[in-house]
Amino acid sequence: MLHKTILHRAALVFATFLNTTPIRAQERAYLDATQVQIRQRQREPTTGNSGGVVTGYSDGKSPAQPLALSLKISANTGLIQGQAFDYEVQIRNASDRPVELPCDLSPADVEPADPRKTYQYRSAGVYLSAKLANGRAVSMQGPILLFGAPAIGSTLVKLQPGEWVRIKAKGRMIPANPNDVWPPSNLTSNQVQGTLTATLMLYDDSVTLDADDTSHEQSRMMIGSIWSAPLAIQFNF
Repeated sequence: MLHKTILHRAALVFATFLNTTPIRAQERAYLDATQVQIRQRQREPTTGNSGGVVTGYSDGKSPAQPLALSLKISANTGLIQGQAFDYEVQIRNASDRPVELPCDLSPADVEPADPRKTYQYRSAGVYLSAKLANGRAVSMQGPILLFGAPAIGSTLVKLQPGEWVRIKAKGRMIPANPNDVWPPSNLTSNQVQGTLTATLMLYDDSVTLDADDTSHEQSRMMIGSIWSAPLAIQFNF
């Protein structure tokens, strides 16, 4: 009898341990935009407009963002004007509840086959921004655009708290204006220190068909912009 009681208590302790031990967060998806042939929509909307979201409350405090963004680059020796470089971002669920994220690189995958059908989808954009130590902005090419439709489960990923997706893409440093003198004439060296940052934006989108067969796209920001920590980087001109 004593032996059975001990086994019973041990089983209860083990069950309690299983129920209280947190599940280790994990990577849910890895997307390599450098190796994917991105397919555009066959029918781009004729018109469109977008709206923002309120990112603060009456007390002046902003709500905590549900996602966190981090940035890595492969150019250990710095960025060279006009030369492509690989970079990687991680989008992590930093909240205490599940978050659904678009995870398809091709907008064609959320477009219905029926050209007269209205549809809803979600989109996300990760944009690079850079500036020199003197504060002058440097234009960057190579955003990451993601698409997902609630009606097409394979285009969305649900991140549990602590889980993340990782995305690889290519960027390029270019002059802000092709007519500008570049590099700036006031630089005293061809190697200048600066920072590189990634910004994440999430949208709810809908496409409707008007009576005259034109289409309209309405986009609304789901949350405020999310920034990565700036990376110290050397720009080579």
